[in-house]
Amino acid sequence: MTIRKAMPILWRYMLVVATSCLLAFFISREGRAASAPPAVSRSVYESVGLFKVESTDETWEDKARKRRLPIRVLFPATVQPESAKKFPVVVFSHGLGGSKSAGKLWGGHWASHGYIVVHVQHPGSDESIWRNKPAGQVAANLKSAATMTNLGLRVGDVHFVIDEIVRKSATTDAIFQNADSGKIGMSGHSFGAQTTLSIAGQVSPAVRGQSGFDRRVAAAIAFSPNARSKTRMEKQYGDIRLPFFSITGTKDGAVLNDATTAEDRTLPYTHMPAGDKYLLVMGGGDHSVFGGQTFARKVSSERDDEIQSDVKAASLMFWNAYLKGDKEAKKALAAKRDEPSSLAALLTPADRYDIK
Repeated sequence: MTIRKAMPILWRYMLVVATSCLLAFFISREGRAASAPPAVSRSVYESVGLFKVESTDETWEDKARKRRLPIRVLFPATVQPESAKKFPVVVFSHGLGGSKSAGKLWGGHWASHGYIVVHVQHPGSDESIWRNKPAGQVAANLKSAATMTNLGLRVGDVHFVIDEIVRKSATTDAIFQNADSGKIGMSGHSFGAQTTLSIAGQVSPAVRGQSGFDRRVAAAIAFSPNARSKTRMEKQYGDIRLPFFSITGTKDGAVLNDATTAEDRTLPYTHMPAGDKYLLVMGGGDHSVFGGQTFARKVSSERDDEIQSDVKAASLMFWNAYLKGDKEAKKALAAKRDEPSSLAALLTPADRYDIK
């Protein structure tokens, strides 16, 4: 066979070889992609859950303490079959000067993932101290309401609210018949975080006439916590044994022109005993961004949306781990940054995440 006659055969052979190599390359690449660890999925915990969320406003009256509490309940819009697992409950306490509408961003997110969220309004340290008041009096009114007396009233409010949750869950109440009163979480922002610390077992500064600890609470999240007193902090926080998540930011400092620094808000975590304790400090996060409000803030940062998305993910992982017994969620909380499915992998170098 001459070279000229052999050329077409040679070209066809080379074409087959090239095609085979190309196919092998793509097959190999696809195989590696299939076997490689999945990319970080932010959607699992950050996106809206499967449940449509409904809300109702009520007033719960504590006759023994002569207090009428405005309540907003966010809940999954579904009727659970008797055989199905019931929904855990989270109680949310607003900050100084807030209302039952505070924390809606967090509560709505949790409810969409199968939680009943009870937002409590605390008379005496709620919006009544500034609404329709002269502008020049607002700051003074806020400061005068940040008292141990009001903290004690708040703690009493939470005890009563939990009593009501337990009572209603044993009835045919349209919402709370679907509640798992054995799986209750406690959360709050700022003064609500202080309330949360007291409910979780902080023993000092003392709550006047009441014991803050409520053993019915299984886990807690504090947004913008603070060490109001810096004396004997191991004693203050040493009895907090339940799973606890402290969430704050590098710009989460003073609010009422006090001496609070962003570092102060990490002190409760620092002085709690080890075991199921978590601290998340979001780079650039200020005090307001952790309030969970849905309205536009007067002063915002370019990271607001990212911070709130990460906080949604972090808080839901925590509740799922400790109120639903979700092993994968607990694993995601504990895994290191190089684990694609971990909470740590969602964060930036500007963020701090500690576990003990």
